[in-house]
Amino acid sequence: MRLGAVTQWVTPELVGEVLAECRKRDRRPGALPAVFMVYFTLALALFHQDSYDDVAEHVVGGIPELSASIPHKASFTRARERLGPEVLERLFHYLAGWPRQD
Repeated sequence: MRLGAVTQWVTPELVGEVLAECRKRDRRPGALPAVFMVYFTLALALFHQDSYDDVAEHVVGGIPELSASIPHKASFTRARERLGPEVLERLFHYLAGWPRQD
């Protein structure tokens, strides 16, 4: 499975909307973008046998808009903590057609 198939359902517009609802913005220059981290976290499940670096390459290869976002290994943990679980939970609810959890 390629990440491009995921972007048919999890569009950049949907990710942007969910990030805005969860008030997650890119505040620090040089930090991994929140959009990248959403796709990266989804890709971790798809490419569970790959290293973080390989998964990051899948993300960048599947989403041309993120080509400038190739991260350093140490950045992943901090960026995942900043993103938090709410974004992915809300994204799941949108995709499943469940009512919002406000």
